[in-house]
Amino acid sequence: MASQSNSSVDLDIYLRGPDGASLADTAALTLFTAAGQLYKQGVTKKGHLRWDEVAQAKYEIQVLAPGFERAVQPVDPSGAGALRVDVQLRPQTGGERAYPPPASDAEVNYVFGLYASRSGDWEQAKSYWARTLELLPDHVSAMVSMSEALLHENKALEAMEYLVRAEKIDPAYWRTQAVLAEIALRAGSTAEAVLHAERAMELGHEEAASAAPLLARALAARADEVLRTYLKDHPEDVAARKQLEDLHAPSEVRTSSEQPKADSREKSSAAASAKPAPRPGDTLWLPPDVDENVPPVEPGAACNLEEVLERAGKRIQEFVGNVDRFTATEFLQHETLARSGNVTATQKRKYDYVVSITEVRPGVLDLQEYESSGSTPADAPGGMTTRGLPALVLIFHPYYSGTFAMKCEGLATWNGKRTWQVYFRQREDQPNKIRAYRIGLENYPVALKGRAWIVADSYQILGVQTDLIAGVPDIRLTAEHTAIQYGPVHFASRGVDMWLPQTAEVYSERKGKRIHRRLSFTNYLLFAVDEKQQIATPNSNP
Repeated sequence: MASQSNSSVDLDIYLRGPDGASLADTAALTLFTAAGQLYKQGVTKKGHLRWDEVAQAKYEIQVLAPGFERAVQPVDPSGAGALRVDVQLRPQTGGERAYPPPASDAEVNYVFGLYASRSGDWEQAKSYWARTLELLPDHVSAMVSMSEALLHENKALEAMEYLVRAEKIDPAYWRTQAVLAEIALRAGSTAEAVLHAERAMELGHEEAASAAPLLARALAARADEVLRTYLKDHPEDVAARKQLEDLHAPSEVRTSSEQPKADSREKSSAAASAKPAPRPGDTLWLPPDVDENVPPVEPGAACNLEEVLERAGKRIQEFVGNVDRFTATEFLQHETLARSGNVTATQKRKYDYVVSITEVRPGVLDLQEYESSGSTPADAPGGMTTRGLPALVLIFHPYYSGTFAMKCEGLATWNGKRTWQVYFRQREDQPNKIRAYRIGLENYPVALKGRAWIVADSYQILGVQTDLIAGVPDIRLTAEHTAIQYGPVHFASRGVDMWLPQTAEVYSERKGKRIHRRLSFTNYLLFAVDEKQQIATPNSNP
């Protein structure tokens, strides 16, 4: 045994999960003095970290373990030559708001990044991983994690740069292959996705068990591609067509808060198994389809779909009942995209934006939107306007929720908040009242599928993402992806908070032309049904 003076102590720290078992994943530990000064930092291995010859004093150990709440444990080793410290961790129940400053240790920064990413804060995670790579440029795990963060932002080309470097340094690292599989899958290269996913599992063995669902998705996509190719030449093969339909039939999709009757279940199944939109084959420019990329949810968290729909519906009813009209300042960035996905032209606009909501008759809501630039009507970059963003939350209004098949996928953390994750899909047997394209005097309804994140404690809509169920050949619309984030807006004059669109992104391809739009909204003003104030309605530009 190594000798030591009476003025120091050896600390053995053991981390345990809720079940009492040793924590398998790596965690970052920081030792603070009683005065709050940083004394030591390090990372665990199989739930254990040993610090030798620590000065005899009172300390505080801070533990950051991805997926668990931050833990703080006081330590008083006075008079001991060696001390064992056991720290019990609790599962994380909410997004982290305060993070420690970057460390001087590359591994500690890497774990800090994992912790931030599990909390849904990808920007903070990227900053930690960037610091890791500054300290240790060949840190392969940080490169792959950085690629995952970039892929989360749909920056596949930037993600590939990190993956190429990582593969050169360590060709046997399984996570590199897993992310390459995800990129290939999003790009529509199904055969390549299968090869990378299989390689990830071969390299990682039990550690790569999480790649199994990815491999399953790749195999399903490959099967879809093979069957579609076959049916082009053999359209008469009924068995193969049935096999393709079965491949896309989801399970346990509910259509309303009531127990469905037998015929209702059949109709819901038909709505939910509609063919996917014929998205362009080269989809790197598009975010992943909602059916291709299902965000993870917490295992074992029971979700009552009826309750979620009822309480979210009440929030939407409150919003519609209290608001006659609101205004905002809209900032638009319109990007024209090449076939490669590169931006070829950018236009920016600033609009006065007005939204009016009225119930024209029982069961029918009318939402009107107007844009203007000062005293003149708004011009339209690319010859089109983006409207209907506030209307997407009406999917959960009781008037319209029954026209969608819905499924609660579970409890998730989204943008740092605990949310119920709900999948929805337009029913074929119900009218489409939510979204349409207007070309001249004609309206072309667009059937949507998508996912919403509903705040678990308040049942406000936090975010919505949608994709086309199928393209619209009459107007040559082949792709559309919309992602909207909502947030509370405080109206001091009425003392209320209302959840309204904060930012939105729209990707679309029509007549072979690809565009990407970013929108943000500020300076909201509320005009309620009992207000005496009047505002002029700008001229609309159809």
